[in-house]
Amino acid sequence: MVMLKKYRFAIVIFAALFLIPLTIGNNTDVHNVIIYMLIYAMAGEAWNLITGFTGQTSFGHAAYFGIGAYTSTVLLEYFHITPWVGMFTGGIIAAALAFVINFKMFRLKGHYFAIATLCVAEILRVLFSKWSYVGAGDGIALTPINTLVEGSSKSAWGKIAWLSLDVRNRIPFLIVTLAVFILVFILCLALEHSKLGFYWKAIRESHEVAESVGVNPRNYKLAAMCISAFLAAVGGTFFAQFFKYIDAETVFPLSVSMIFVLVTVLGGIGNVYGPIIGSAIYYSLELWMRRLTGGSGSGLNLIIFGLLIVLVTCFEPQGIIGVAKRIQSRFTRKKEAGGDGKIETHS
Repeated sequence: MVMLKKYRFAIVIFAALFLIPLTIGNNTDVHNVIIYMLIYAMAGEAWNLITGFTGQTSFGHAAYFGIGAYTSTVLLEYFHITPWVGMFTGGIIAAALAFVINFKMFRLKGHYFAIATLCVAEILRVLFSKWSYVGAGDGIALTPINTLVEGSSKSAWGKIAWLSLDVRNRIPFLIVTLAVFILVFILCLALEHSKLGFYWKAIRESHEVAESVGVNPRNYKLAAMCISAFLAAVGGTFFAQFFKYIDAETVFPLSVSMIFVLVTVLGGIGNVYGPIIGSAIYYSLELWMRRLTGGSGSGLNLIIFGLLIVLVTCFEPQGIIGVAKRIQSRFTRKKEAGGDGKIETHS
């Protein structure tokens, strides 16, 4: 009961994400929005580990997102290996790449580090756009699963095993994506309250103070970056399997990294609930604007979202979660003041 009470907000969010698709019928727009939201919330959780918990601003997480997308796609398309294996393989490659790149790069601080991470993603974008094995500028379009693997995707379990997406019914893919996101969320929550998470927060507040108590900032930042890269690659895998097509301009550009940043900052940086809340607002706004304008107001959702980001960063750096906490504390103070008044009157 204590655990249910403590995490009731998370339970409500996940229950809503599970029940809404089942109750609205075959509404592909809503299904798409929820899938987008979950994929980018995964990547947002990954970015939040290194920036929100550890204090190292990264503008290049699209690099690891893209590695996950390309690895799972290549293994499925060229070698007929299930995307589940591709997901873990891509995560390991992304984590190894993060270790190699950041082993020395963590000597950089502040905006120098942020610019260096951006350059890493840009290098990969150019490399993959010229690499003929992965389709170069044409990218890779996934062949339908039934064509690749005869019979294995006809059953429900077969579809899950191959992350098969039936365009007429997205609910199975949505439920699998939700289940994986819940696992990512639980992992991030456990990391936040672990000894490792406290070390990260100590480094975020002050490198010097952390070192003075025996914490090695570079080692723990490397651990954060490797875990973060792995989780970003998981999001990239689901992105590739959902869209059935990837190219370097789709998964590696700065705009992709910025979505991870913006949804997390809007929801609440440094909080595991931040990415899912920010992502829900961003994609709900996109769906609402698309229906309101009928496609004629393309980009209007970005203007409104940008305005929200400006307002949040100016007046509440902790995002929507910070606003909610402020409102809750105000009601709590009023309630306590009202309770004290009653006690005094009675006496």
